[in-house]
Amino acid sequence: MNAVGRPISRADGRLKVTGAARYTADIPIPGAMHAAMVHSTIANGRTVSIDISAAEKASGVLAVFTHRNLPRMNPTPRPWSHLHPHGQGYLPLQDDKIHYAGQPIALVVAATLDQATYAGTLVRIEYEAERPIVFGPQSANEAVDPPQFLWPVASSVGDADKGIAAGAVKLERTYTTSDRHHNQMEPHATMAVWETDGTLTLYETTQHIFGTRELVAIVLGVPPAKINVVSHFLGGGFGGKAYVWPHTLLAALAAKVLNRPVRLQLTRAQMYSMVGHQPATIQTIALGADKNGRLNGIRHESISPTPVFDNYIEYAALATRSLWATSGGIATNHKVVHVNRNTPTAMRSPHEALGHFAIESAMDELAYATGVDPVALRLLNDTEIDPHSGRPFSTRAMRKCLLEGAARFGWEKRTPEPRSMRDGRYLIGQGMAGAIYTHWRWPAKARVTLNSDGSALVEAGTHDLGTGTYTVMQQVAADPLGLSPDKVTVRLGDTRLPESHASIGSATMANAGASVMLAAKALRDKAVALALNGRDAPFAGAEAKDVVHADGWLALARKNLSVTYAELLARNGLSKLVADGDYDPVPEANGPKAIFSFSAVFAEVRVDPDLGLVRLNRFVGAYDAGRIINPKTARSQAIGGIIWGLGQALLEQSETDPVMGRFLNRNYSGYLVPTNADVPELDVLFVGEFDEEASPLGAKGLGELTAVSVAPAIANAVYHATGKRLRALPITVEELL
Repeated sequence: MNAVGRPISRADGRLKVTGAARYTADIPIPGAMHAAMVHSTIANGRTVSIDISAAEKASGVLAVFTHRNLPRMNPTPRPWSHLHPHGQGYLPLQDDKIHYAGQPIALVVAATLDQATYAGTLVRIEYEAERPIVFGPQSANEAVDPPQFLWPVASSVGDADKGIAAGAVKLERTYTTSDRHHNQMEPHATMAVWETDGTLTLYETTQHIFGTRELVAIVLGVPPAKINVVSHFLGGGFGGKAYVWPHTLLAALAAKVLNRPVRLQLTRAQMYSMVGHQPATIQTIALGADKNGRLNGIRHESISPTPVFDNYIEYAALATRSLWATSGGIATNHKVVHVNRNTPTAMRSPHEALGHFAIESAMDELAYATGVDPVALRLLNDTEIDPHSGRPFSTRAMRKCLLEGAARFGWEKRTPEPRSMRDGRYLIGQGMAGAIYTHWRWPAKARVTLNSDGSALVEAGTHDLGTGTYTVMQQVAADPLGLSPDKVTVRLGDTRLPESHASIGSATMANAGASVMLAAKALRDKAVALALNGRDAPFAGAEAKDVVHADGWLALARKNLSVTYAELLARNGLSKLVADGDYDPVPEANGPKAIFSFSAVFAEVRVDPDLGLVRLNRFVGAYDAGRIINPKTARSQAIGGIIWGLGQALLEQSETDPVMGRFLNRNYSGYLVPTNADVPELDVLFVGEFDEEASPLGAKGLGELTAVSVAPAIANAVYHATGKRLRALPITVEELL
């Protein structure tokens, strides 16, 4: 029975539930010192003086670093690239400038964490504050055109404004989303160790070990070959751990100066000002359609904050370029406002989840304006050709997502009028939304080794973020080799392994998985060649096409001949057999077809009309993510993504103080996230098919897709329940009342 496609439980599950899985901060390093940061209390200005004398005299303190005594760093590279991914361009402790509240201005290293933390309170700082502090909310009057960051900032296909003007039905609305923070269960942490030969080993909470190596090499002026980065387990990444943040560089430099290992782990509060966040957006959507709901034109514009020293763009209008067809045209644009805060970054799901709230809420408003059912409206505007590039989609099962999702949900039982459905005193609302998600194609390498006992070892420099990568890589390698997955061991998360890409953009399975499959197939071919032509070849004279494999055996069925892998290696005097896989795809933008993942999601909410309290009652998600490698771990991804979208819709909001220029609620008591009591039973179905353009595995991105369009589906359901259209996230009791 094939391993791929089976709902196999996680290979690392027992390690995690028993506490045996070692995360970055768990790794014991003899003689390690502890570091604690001191942060600015102002958001704009400079430090006039920093008195570290009392801190230096405190018990256990080895050193106190400021901009006056920390070694100089090389500037971060421009333009920004995933290949050397700095989280922010402004480097820590290099000058006296203050650009945001919470910026590190001193680093204390001591024998214990308590000693370092206490000594930090003894550092005395005088500031020269500057005005104004620009923090938010941003407005169109402050917005400027930014340089390109990832994709072109603006796009135009056809004549969107002419199409909108020609529409029998027109609407223009503004939608807003709030600043949000990642809040991973595992805080960011770095352990920096310099060896006597000048090699730096970084034990790091990262989704991108090779990118970390490259960026640290550039900034510290160390050859990449002299840097090792290790990240075996990650307690949640969600995009925030895909980039190199100031604490990593500080730990590495402090360890070098002191010639001692240094551990630096962020507190929960520090994670709100040190390692990125999802920026708020103000989005304006204009739609024009005929009276039957067929789109004539779409215009989608977005404004988001970015720091005074960087140009990060939240591409909220990106998905609108390819989501629905129009007869006239589609135009999108992005602007930024430079503010006194640290650099925003990717957060599940970056760009798409924010933009879908606007476009799919607007589509729901169009459905009511035209009297067309929301599902029927989307079916009417479905397309097999990417409106943005003009290329056909590789596969696009949006229609199946819509129809099969609606059938599973029971959409036909819905009455369309707002406030028309009740359960006792509660208002019941049902809403839906479609979604599209970008597919990334990146190079990846892997190595598979066949051991003398017939087991196999997979080695790849990719990561497990808690999503089941160790398990699915077992499955991908097992099938070409004819082994059961439990005979395959997987090693990940170390730059001494074959180089792979970042685990971001839901790209690991399609790309890193492809390299593992290619390596396993190459290894099988080597084994077959030994059986045909090696020493004492058991299948001498046969052809490779006649050899079959299963359960650790190679066999010639017609001649009733077989040999185990272990026996084959022994006959040839080999302790192991090794093969490499090198997946080097054409970038998606240069391919003949447009590759995306798709979904349609359906939400039912229960609203208390007196309290304004919204509860998600049930949810159905239908997904086209190509071939599903492991339905069990895929379902877990979907459940996690739906819960993430629930938080975006109803709970998550980083409260700010624009006057002081800071985030206020910097812990779980002030920043609300969904808990078990908030989550009903979630129904998931996969309707996609093998996509050969996306990956040799046939898989497309799934994880982040599942968080897209959850928020607009819930918001649309709230409108259906209450008759009140809310265009700002999160939806709160105050707004409903």
